[in-house]
Amino acid sequence: MTPKLADIWVYLSASPLLALTVTLVVYQLAYAVYRRAGFHPLANPVAISIAALVAVLTLTHTSYAT
Repeated sequence: MTPKLADIWVYLSASPLLALTVTLVVYQLAYAVYRRAGFHPLANPVAISIAALVAVLTLTHTSYAT
């Protein structure tokens, strides 16, 4: 029996695993940008990840305490 996407979402949203999953996915995307940019220093994946995560948290109105 395979879990449905809705079941996985309910589990992830109720635990810190959602934030960890989002962080890892954003970093992987930022690293892909870094690699595509020829490993240029201005395309630092950590800096891109931080900017993207700040944007996501701001757009979703997630509080710092959360």
